[in-house]
Parts: sequence; structure tokens; C-alpha cells
Amino acid sequence: MLSNKNNQLRGRDRNLFKASVMKKMSGLLATLMIVSILTPLLAFASGFGAITYKANGNVTGSVYFDGELGEALKGESSVILAVYDEKGNKIKDIIANKDTSKNVTDVVYFNIDGTITDVTYKKVKFQYNDVVSDWVYRETSGGNPGGSYPGGGFGGPIGSIVDFNGKADAYRLADLLKENKNASLEIQGDFVLLPASALVEGETLTIYNENTSFTLPIKALKLEDLAKEMGVELEDLWIRVEMKEVKDDALKAIEDAVKALNAKLIATPYDFKVTAEAGDKTKAITSFGNTYTNSSINFEGSADASKSTGVVSNSNKLAFAPSVFSKDGDNSKVTIKRNGTGVYAAIETDISFNDVASHWAKSYVDLLSHKLIVDGYEDGSFGPERNITRAEFAAIVVRSLGLSANASSSSTFSDVQSGDWYAGVVSAAVQSGLVDGYEDGTFRPNAQINREELAAMVVRALAYAGKDVKVSSTEQDALLAKFADADSIVWGQAELAAAVKAGIVDGMTDTTIAPRNDATRAQAAAMLNRLLNNAGFIN
Repeated sequence: MLSNKNNQLRGRDRNLFKASVMKKMSGLLATLMIVSILTPLLAFASGFGAITYKANGNVTGSVYFDGELGEALKGESSVILAVYDEKGNKIKDIIANKDTSKNVTDVVYFNIDGTITDVTYKKVKFQYNDVVSDWVYRETSGGNPGGSYPGGGFGGPIGSIVDFNGKADAYRLADLLKENKNASLEIQGDFVLLPASALVEGETLTIYNENTSFTLPIKALKLEDLAKEMGVELEDLWIRVEMKEVKDDALKAIEDAVKALNAKLIATPYDFKVTAEAGDKTKAITSFGNTYTNSSINFEGSADASKSTGVVSNSNKLAFAPSVFSKDGDNSKVTIKRNGTGVYAAIETDISFNDVASHWAKSYVDLLSHKLIVDGYEDGSFGPERNITRAEFAAIVVRSLGLSANASSSSTFSDVQSGDWYAGVVSAAVQSGLVDGYEDGTFRPNAQINREELAAMVVRALAYAGKDVKVSSTEQDALLAKFADADSIVWGQAELAAAVKAGIVDGMTDTTIAPRNDATRAQAAAMLNRLLNNAGFIN
């Protein structure tokens, strides 16, 4: 084991590193500071320098000694290092020859230059008496962007998976994901490069730093298909995850959008990006299909979850992003839940309507208005007892799921044209399996939606959010049996039963469900509120 003195110095290094992070220094400045700190300190502690273990088995690096051991070795021209595999078995001995070019008082250096003939070992350790190296990982033959990784010294913090250039070591990352399929990885900057060959070992990987976190849904990336699409081998594919603070003109545009809503910005905007990279080829990954993932932003102070919401910025317009708030001491965190990437922030709003003050749906309407999901009319009213059309409800369901209404507006419905205001939301709803049309090829966007249709759309939205909404035929009959008018349900028996089971749909009375009644805006708000709570999309 390393000497107590060396352990103390390494502890000091870690403290200095954390201090630099707390000061919010850039990754480059942190790197330069740490290297400048480590350089003089390492001259006074026995240990290993950077070791490289090549794919062909060649090993190069250095080892140095001080104190009594260094004094004893000053007259030696070489030392013999023992090499061990990951199971602790000794592989062989390697000779390190004295480096006479270094003339440092009380320290003697030896250069390692040998070969481990059995190159199937993916990681090894070196030892001389009580001086032991960190794990040294064999480089892949494909190499890494920007060069190779040092095996045990100056590539990054000791024991770290990610070096100071933001690149993750393939073997260490693979080991991490083998131990925990849903692992977490701390980084010091605002991005990380992840080798796809290591990611296949896991299901999710949460990348975090002091300000943000992002959970990468590995399975949703379909890495092998992605590599083929980019015309490369999996070993040559890298996934870049970036969590960068929004600044300058982009920040001002968001601040202006917040002001336009008479809202307050409570969490700094961050741009979350995922990119596939291979050589000079890049591909932005903006959607994970129907897989939702978490992106979080830490901020100072507290937030009233009933009046605050996460938002996504699209062309400088802010829209609701499914989000929950949590508190940690004096600070808070907003966790955005979406099936893609984007520019996220959190705001606090204070919206009210003049015609819901004494209405039974006031709490539902107020909450959804604060979340930017529903809005009112120019006269300041909400119109809770007004009926809602199929297009209007499709729009707020799409909004509730955090889906983009900018999806392809091409439509298979004869009555939905590309220039219609609802074309984008209807297209997004169809692509997500939330709505159906009629047998005559129409959608009937301006028709009033009934409670049966509304319940079906909400249940499909809940399933899209990843919740199990299936009911057996026995459950279905039992759930609907108490409603005397259940036989008036035309086609949505399973959907209405699932909605009742999930607590999303109440009866009009204790014994009636009124499936064919036109739904009101208040009823829609109540169902959406229950949907969002059930899915964990608000708190």
C-alpha cells in the first residue's frame, strides 16, 4: 500500500480539486490548476507516474521512490516490478531501469518498458514492496479520440473513470455498468465522452456534476444500429453527453420569454445534448422514442411546486416540461422528465382566472395554468363549463406529456390540413398512439369530445408515460359494474375501466359514468391533473 504520507498528499489533492469545482472554474482551468499542484507534490512521495498499457501488450511508464526506500535504491540501476491481474494473481515481473536524466534531491526514478505477452488481461497492477499502482487498463486497438488514456497517473483524478479531457475509460466504465446496470458517473466539467462499447453493459447511466444531472437511457440509443447507420464499428462509436449553462444572447432570449409570461426564472437554463460521434461524423440524438429520462438542475432557495414548473425552450418560446421539485437543505432541484433532450429551466408563475374562484375544479385549473398546460380567454376567464373539442384536448394532452407539437404536420386525415393550428399536435398525438380517427378517414378536430373519448386518450397517455394500464376482463366487469349506464359505453370499456382503476375518472354520480356526455374544460383539467400525478410528471 502507499505510504501514509502519500495518502495524506492525495487527500490534499482531492480537497484542492473539490475547491476548484466549488469556485465554478472551467474544466480547462481546473485541469491546469490540478496539474500544477500535483507536479511539485509528487516529487515527495513514492508512487507511479502515467502508465500506458497498449493493445499489443507493451507497457511504458515510471515509478519513483523517496525516503529510506529511495535512499536504498539510489545505487541500483534497475528494480523488478511484480505485475498482477484483476483477480490478484501474479502474471510476471517487469524490469524498470533507472532514469538518470532526472536529478531531484531525495527521489530516484525508474522507467518501465516491458511487455505483457498475454494481452487478454484488460487491467493490471504493478507493485514494488509496499508501493502499488492504480489499475492500469489496456487500450483498445481502435484508439480513442484525441489520444490514449494514461493508465494510472496524470490522465485524471486517481481512480477516476473520466480524465481531465472529459473522456471515459472503456474498461472502467464497462466494469461500473457490469456491477450496476443503472450506475451513476460524476464528471467535473459540463460534458463527457462515453465509449459505446462500454455502454452496452448497462441500461441507464446518470451523469452528474455539482449543478446538473442527466440520465442516459442506453437501451433507447440502440447503439449497434446507430454504429451501422454511421458506418463504423461499435468500438469506434462515442456518445457525447453535454449539460451546458445557457449564456449571452440565448439566455437573454429565455429571460425575455419569461417576462412575457409575467413569470420569474428560478433555475438557470441549461442545454442538455446527446451526440453520437465517430471520427469526423456526428449525429444529434434529440429523441428517445417513448422512453422518458431525467434531466435535473440544482438552484438556490426553494420553490412552490404548485406555482412552479420546469420548461423547455423551443425557438425562444417556453412550454411545459413534465417536472418535479425537491429540496436539499437550503437549495432545491428541478427534475425534468422528457423523452428527449432540450434547453431546460424552471419558472414560477401566478396565473388566475376570474370565473373559477368558487368552482369545484379551481385547484385543478390553477395548477395546470401555473404549469402552462391550460390557458384562458382574452377576457380573463377559463370557461370551466364550456365543452372542449377533440383538437383542443389533443393539444393539452400532447403538452402534458412534454411532446413537441413541431412533429411532422403531414396528416392522413382528410379534415386536417397542414395550415391548421392543430395540425402539429394532431400529428404528434397520432404518432404517439394517443388518438384515432374515424372509419371515414376523418379526425373531426372541431367536434366536441365526449367522456368516453377523453378517458381513452388519457389512459393511452398514461401508457405512453410508461405506466401499466391493463385490466383483465374480470377486473373490467367489476370496475364498471357499479355504474348503471355502463352498457352505454360504445367501444371504450377497457379504457374507462383502466381510468377508473387509476383514479383518473370519477362517475358523474356514484352510480353513473355518463360516457356519451360531452366533456367540459373543467372535467378535462381534472383528468389531466390526475394523469400527471399518476405518471409522476408533477408534484
